[in-house]
Amino acid sequence: GVSVSTKSSKAGKAQVDATVAAVVLDAEGKIVAADLDVAQNSLSIADGVVDGATFDARTKKEKKEDYGMKGVSPIGKEWYEQAEAFCQFVIGKTGAEVAALETKEENGHNVAVDETLYAGCTMDITAFVDAFSKACNDDGAREFTADEFKLGLSAISTVSEATSATAEEDGKANMYTEFAAVAVDKDGKLLADVIDTIQPKISFDTKGEIVEAKFVGTKRELKDDYGMRGVSTIAKEWFEQASAFEAYVIGKTADEVKAIETVESNNHMVPTDEALLAGCTMQITGYMESVAKAMANAQ
Repeated sequence: GVSVSTKSSKAGKAQVDATVAAVVLDAEGKIVAADLDVAQNSLSIADGVVDGATFDARTKKEKKEDYGMKGVSPIGKEWYEQAEAFCQFVIGKTGAEVAALETKEENGHNVAVDETLYAGCTMDITAFVDAFSKACNDDGAREFTADEFKLGLSAISTVSEATSATAEEDGKANMYTEFAAVAVDKDGKLLADVIDTIQPKISFDTKGEIVEAKFVGTKRELKDDYGMRGVSTIAKEWFEQASAFEAYVIGKTADEVKAIETVESNNHMVPTDEALLAGCTMQITGYMESVAKAMANAQ
């Protein structure tokens, strides 16, 4: 589940905060494994010129101590430590119970009322709750059976378009992120996987003022509204092609996922395997990387 905000975008800065949660639910709908991260992507804008050098693709979890929360935290904990506390707290809960977590305002943030949770996580949990609620209610979730498994999550961000503003045309600072959540067995083979992508659009004028910061939903959430079916050579929408890719890589190791052969077609790297190509003709290299990275992150 992905919760996205562009509200931190302001004059001189384009910013997208994408909170992503991954869960494994048991047969009763209770969380038995959870993971959490944030792709906090930003670009500086000066006099209508976007500075690509200011982009840092690392997620909050990947930044570890570099994120710099420990020094200002009332409990002396870094972001990744507090995120882990939140993940541990939701184990055993249903999606409805996570959605019902109470918050109170503290220094402009909506923090947990529950004392046990607050003892380990004093951050704003609004986006966490939203992302976990979405994850628990994903209608495209995959089922698997295993005595042992590890849950992994990845978020890979890129600058899709960075153009300066002119008197005739607004500049663009578009940062996209691809996500993958995976369950891996004890032999390092994929039991289940889910992929998604966000493509928010941010434009600005020659003064660096934000003209528009638009996000309508993840590709997974948009379903038929994404609009791929009409231009697809197999007349399949993004979520259908994503599902075909997800099913194809089950049973593979991370190395096998990375080794899937592709060929260029209409400026996209598409699979050569006919079985996969029958259900997925879109570019897959980013999803190969995302799934393999999530598998490497699994614990």
